[in-house]
Amino acid sequence: MAKAEVVAVERFPVKVLLEEEGISADGDLSTFTAIAKPLTMATLLFERRERGRGGTNANTRTRLLPDSVTVSQDGRTLQFALKTEIDVQKPELLLEQTGKSELTRITLAKAELRSNDGQLMACYASALEQDFEGPDGAALKETIDSFTVFDATNIKS
Repeated sequence: MAKAEVVAVERFPVKVLLEEEGISADGDLSTFTAIAKPLTMATLLFERRERGRGGTNANTRTRLLPDSVTVSQDGRTLQFALKTEIDVQKPELLLEQTGKSELTRITLAKAELRSNDGQLMACYASALEQDFEGPDGAALKETIDSFTVFDATNIKS
């Protein structure tokens, strides 16, 4: 079976994320903990990502793993994981070929509020669960861990 591993980066205004959800964007938006509880912020990012991919919570088979949600001590980095059940057209053939009758995709996410320009940057890395359990998973975890956002106010054009 071919591998399908994806790394994606998004950048958008924090105010837009909140306003799209009907949440007031007044006040301190410099840390995730100042905006909302970490699980709430992870849920907002997850839901935004699903809408952008054409899904909604009603018809998606992706779920946020609540125990995976962490926030850095300074409140400016949020990490979480998603798990997606993938529809398999011929589960008996998949079982014969791979020993598994279902497919699951794991997605790691890291969001940063470090650019100091009102923008949130998020990095997502995903792979099929069986690929994630091997060396590819370690490489994707390292990709997420190494994702760094720089202070945009120090960048000269």
